[in-house]
Amino acid sequence: MEAIATASVASSRRVLLIEDDLDDAFLIKKALQALERDRGTGFQLTHLRNGLEAISFVGRSDLLGQIPDVVIVDLNMPVMDGQRFIGALRTVFELKGIWTVVLTTSDQQDVHDQARAAGANAVFVKPNTLDELIGILQTVLESRAVAHN
Repeated sequence: MEAIATASVASSRRVLLIEDDLDDAFLIKKALQALERDRGTGFQLTHLRNGLEAISFVGRSDLLGQIPDVVIVDLNMPVMDGQRFIGALRTVFELKGIWTVVLTTSDQQDVHDQARAAGANAVFVKPNTLDELIGILQTVLESRAVAHN
């Protein structure tokens, strides 16, 4: 588990990133840092590499009252994939209020539909550029702000 506090904990939003590809995780972290710099939004980022690690983390977070504000999850991961993680998040933990976003390499509509059926709030195809990723994350965070208020 890798936790990165990029702003004061009191003013930051908790983001859980579940991504097994370290290059993709690096780009997502860079995009969040750019948003923090450009928008002044702070993030407390936790990066995990599979859904099973994330289930354990969410369970502990729930007990401590520190549930993530946003979960960004890949679908194709070892041990427990993203779709199974989302299903567990919604049914086992009954945490329907956590904004959950899928970033996937798949552009197949049935894959996106299955992720939404499992409980994802939004599904995006992983973009090719950092600017596109920043745009997606900005949309996600703005949507989460609207849903949270």
